[in-house]
Amino acid sequence: MSELREYSFTETQKTEFVDKIVENVATLGAAAAYKNYGKYGIIGSNNMSDSEYNELNAKVKDAMLAFAAKVAGFAKPTTKTELAMAFNSDVFRDVMNSITTRALALMMVRYDAPQISAIADIENVEVGDSVTYEIDTKALPQAQRGTYGSNVSFVPSWAKGAITLTPKVYTLGTSIDYIRIIANGYDWGAQIARVYAGMLFAQYKLVIAKIFDTSILTGTPLVQSVFNSTTYTQLASDIGMLNGGSIDGVTAFGTRVAFNDISALATAGGFSTRDKFIENGYLQKIYGVDSVILEQFTNLAAPFTTTNAANLRAIPDNLIVLISTGTDKPVKLIREGYVRVKETDAKDNTLNRMEYTYFQGFDAGLATASHFGLQGTAAE
Repeated sequence: MSELREYSFTETQKTEFVDKIVENVATLGAAAAYKNYGKYGIIGSNNMSDSEYNELNAKVKDAMLAFAAKVAGFAKPTTKTELAMAFNSDVFRDVMNSITTRALALMMVRYDAPQISAIADIENVEVGDSVTYEIDTKALPQAQRGTYGSNVSFVPSWAKGAITLTPKVYTLGTSIDYIRIIANGYDWGAQIARVYAGMLFAQYKLVIAKIFDTSILTGTPLVQSVFNSTTYTQLASDIGMLNGGSIDGVTAFGTRVAFNDISALATAGGFSTRDKFIENGYLQKIYGVDSVILEQFTNLAAPFTTTNAANLRAIPDNLIVLISTGTDKPVKLIREGYVRVKETDAKDNTLNRMEYTYFQGFDAGLATASHFGLQGTAAE
């Protein structure tokens, strides 16, 4: 396995060609990601018509091939044989992959992930950087009636505490039919989108694992294992109070299955109104609490069978998380704005396919002074 070097473009090349091509590759990849994976609510909207997409796809492929060939010193390949010969050039491969990784990094920074942003703050950092979050207590010193200088209680947690998060390297391997890139039906945007979505899914799964974890809140009144409408509204009220607000500033997030388990989908408003709310992921107020559906997701990397179905579902269907939306998000997702790539030997015995491993650093952790709660869906 060898890492493909980041090609050192001249300033003229970057200004006249590279920046424009990277911009278009990122736009194409984001549109493909929204088309193929947008239903999960993870990919931000970057929709375009099929005709617009096909036109941009053709232009992007042509521009990448022409520019890479020009830098490598030969004519743009127009046949599969010429393309196979072009990929024998280290310069050609480096240019193609430098554009690809730059586009992936741009997509990661630019395009919002709605469901991640709903429950986590996202921060992009330079390569090798960490982020330290200073957590300040909300506690006030205790006012007492007493003589001057005596019988005074101090809040022991007055000082700030610090939590440092450091990106960890995650890898994603994918096989790409580069030899078919000149074919009219070859969807280059879909290849970019698969890598982008794979990384984004992994980031979202990290965030979900951090906040849907009852062990963090065990022993506190902020986790309820069974559902009762009275204790549920009390939980939401407590979270609002602890975060310096009210129950109106608290939003509940969970899957459709979770809300259905507490009969929350049977809200008032008539079937047509209710269906419209559900279609948009918003369920009106349930017991006075704003509620939003998190769509279930999986990366389909393993067969979805009866045996492993529960493990492949990324979001627990038996928990609802309550968050104060007016304060900072409980989970912090940090990620490097840089993607690296290594070329690996093809394992399917074909010389016309290339396999790549993409690397990006990211991590998620709880770093907040805001309180949140977890509500189980089990009936009393």
